[in-house]
Amino acid sequence: MNFKKKSLVIATTIILGATLVTLSGCSSSNNAVPNKDIVTMKGDSVKVSDLYKELQTFPNISSTVLVQNLTFDKILSKDFAKEADDKALTKQVNALKSQYGDQFSSMLQQSGLTNENLKAYLRTGMLEHAAIDNDIKKNQYTDANLKKAWESYHPDVTAYVVSETSKDAATKALEAAKKDDAGKASFEKTNAESKVTFNSASTSVPAEVQTAAFKLKNGEFSDVIESTSSSTGATSYYIVEMVKTSEKGTDMNKYKKELQNVIKTEKESDTTYNNSVITKYLKKNNVEVKNKSFSSIFSQYSTSTSQS
Repeated sequence: MNFKKKSLVIATTIILGATLVTLSGCSSSNNAVPNKDIVTMKGDSVKVSDLYKELQTFPNISSTVLVQNLTFDKILSKDFAKEADDKALTKQVNALKSQYGDQFSSMLQQSGLTNENLKAYLRTGMLEHAAIDNDIKKNQYTDANLKKAWESYHPDVTAYVVSETSKDAATKALEAAKKDDAGKASFEKTNAESKVTFNSASTSVPAEVQTAAFKLKNGEFSDVIESTSSSTGATSYYIVEMVKTSEKGTDMNKYKKELQNVIKTEKESDTTYNNSVITKYLKKNNVEVKNKSFSSIFSQYSTSTSQS
């Protein structure tokens, strides 16, 4: 089982944030005056001419999404331009190519993107991600949040985590492994690449598998564990053999970095929290929508964002 690839898929999903969206047709603002403001903000604005240019670069992306992205690019670049510079964007593109492999071109086509405009479109998601992570570091690593994360935290364990596509195959493999010492040795040799180290903050091992694994003593096997992927809908059947378990003890500070990662992962996947962070920047920059065709583009963030 390739845990690294699965982790990359999850990380990439967080990075892309609101960028890989359902595509729709363009707005009817094509007859507007080029220098007319669509959105205004402190020291800058998004004009009709800006949208025209974006529509030429991204002909398959809705004008609503493009105006959102133009706004976010302008207000977030003030603080996080470095986090979405060409070096960072190149690294992200390479990660996507590695993740999708031969399907990379198909992914671009389905998303309405090309090799030429991918970097420009990824930039918005990376800026949003940087703003959210900055807020997490400044405001979310509180004693209360750390204590909450500590309650359910389990430190590193090492185990064989083997997946099968059917319950019958997993049951047969488990029975053979538990039959005798030779069966156990054969199981470990056959599944050497499935020996992994993980903790309760890991995203590479399904939650159901973690729960079962943490109950095992060294050398023990789990029952067959059923887990359904929330992203693909596919069901896999797992067997776990514990190699080296651990106890967390009572010193929370020993695992402070790991607990911060727990909080970070939780907050990054919290849509309400993410929107609240973006709302701060919309307010900070006095963002106002001037064109009625786009009057609701920021409604998901805050009704306090001015519209006229």
